[in-house]
Amino acid sequence: MDRAIPRYAAAEAYLRERAGDLTLAARRYADAARAATSLAERDHLTRQAARLNDLLRA
Repeated sequence: MDRAIPRYAAAEAYLRERAGDLTLAARRYADAARAATSLAERDHLTRQAARLNDLLRA
């Protein structure tokens, strides 16, 4: 799998989060987690998506 895909999605998610679009940022973090090749990267991105989802539910 191309390693650029999760990195691109994670970068987009970060920028969306900084811009205040938390819903789309959470989706992009989840997309990046699904495309990640390493377990550590997948875990980090999944935690980022969960953190944003928790903020959205509050």
